[in-house]
Amino acid sequence: MIGAVSQNPRVLGIGIDEDTAIVVEGQKFRVIGSGAVYLVDASGVSHSNIAEAASEQELSIYDLKLHVLSSGDGFDLETRRPVHLSEPEQHHSQA
Repeated sequence: MIGAVSQNPRVLGIGIDEDTAIVVEGQKFRVIGSGAVYLVDASGVSHSNIAEAASEQELSIYDLKLHVLSSGDGFDLETRRPVHLSEPEQHHSQA
């Protein structure tokens, strides 16, 4: 995913674990489930050798952002910033 995003820095890479999902609402999403969501953002990359790298050469990339979000976290797709979303309060009645 890092290689793909570094070739297309306007694109945001999103990886979603098993038993995990994102719920998109407008320009934001929230994470639900037991795993994590990984976001790779190359919009601020200051250097990359991906264009000239030969197949035997390792990738160099500077200033790459990686966000790891878990259940209850959110992300603003417009600003490309994580946001903490408060979970709805649960009321339990006791008999």
